[in-house]
Amino acid sequence: MLENIVLLIFFSHILVTAFLLSTNKGNKLSHKLLAGYLIVSALDISNFLFANFYSNHPDLNMLRSNIALFTAPFLYGYVNAVVYSDFKLKRLHCLHCLPYVLACLALVPRLFSADAQGKQAYYDNFNAMPENIFILFLVYIQVAVYIIVMFKILHRQRKIAIENYSDEHHLTNRWLTQFLFLFSLTFIFALARTFYTFSAHNNIEEMLTLAVMSGLFLCVCFILWQALNHPQLFIGVNSKIEVLTNKPSFEEHTNNPKDNAATTSDDLIAKLESHMQLNKPFLNPALTVDALAKQIEVPSNELSFLINRKIGQHFFDFVNTHRVNFAAQMLSDKNNQHKTVMEILYDAGFNSKSSFNTAFKKHKQVTPSQYRKNNV
Repeated sequence: MLENIVLLIFFSHILVTAFLLSTNKGNKLSHKLLAGYLIVSALDISNFLFANFYSNHPDLNMLRSNIALFTAPFLYGYVNAVVYSDFKLKRLHCLHCLPYVLACLALVPRLFSADAQGKQAYYDNFNAMPENIFILFLVYIQVAVYIIVMFKILHRQRKIAIENYSDEHHLTNRWLTQFLFLFSLTFIFALARTFYTFSAHNNIEEMLTLAVMSGLFLCVCFILWQALNHPQLFIGVNSKIEVLTNKPSFEEHTNNPKDNAATTSDDLIAKLESHMQLNKPFLNPALTVDALAKQIEVPSNELSFLINRKIGQHFFDFVNTHRVNFAAQMLSDKNNQHKTVMEILYDAGFNSKSSFNTAFKKHKQVTPSQYRKNNV
């Protein structure tokens, strides 16, 4: 059963890799990095399928075994490429190869430079060899660190999105968080499997091996499902945008004395609200804080601070509040009875029914249909 699952995973990874490298649609860099992750995963499990070949080539087998050290870096690059629209590979990223180089260097004295008899002796005492223990320790520490960093990236991306964008496509990274949880669970199973490898519980090791293989298969299926059914989710934010906590205070932006700061902020709030009511920029589904700042002729970081700290809302919620109020007016207007809820939500600047219903119920405590029924 295990061999059949491994065979399915191996060839599915190869086929998906071929597709990702050949397609011209979407984010090409993220496709290439995901393809790299899939190739590394396929090579990592290939020993289950080509055991005889690797037994005749012990050096190649260890190079294959160490390739697991590229799994987390490729996934880290993929997350960055999906989350940040301006992400590019740089020479500095070559530092991610260092763990693999260190692992290979550790094997030079007693494996790579040894004769055939020495290589056989190494494999006969494989689990007891300090080099092997060092590499396993390196792999798991490395993956754990990358997982923590990737979750931090997602947290930062969400803060950037709600402070600078008004469309939910930039905000929706739940699928990527779910994928990382699935990857983390697979990592935990792999860690447990390694623990039982050094014990006599062979049955438990086989069960955990099956769980790891199933996790690898589910990971790639999950990403493909999201990509095929929700391609709009793969819209990144600009990595150069700072989150609000890193920005100077409003007084520092305006260079006004503290006693004039309140007056200045009140004037700007009045100007902003007047613009929102008269010109209705929120009707643009892709409105950003930069675009709104240009319209009222203030710096974008100042406007972001004003909305978040003075008004007390994230930019995403601030814009949606105006959209919901506009939609509520349309729903309660008898002249709009011929319009469906779907037509009204698009007129109000929303671009999906789910986001409209969520925002409307949040601000009005009832669904749009119920609101129309109660107010007409």
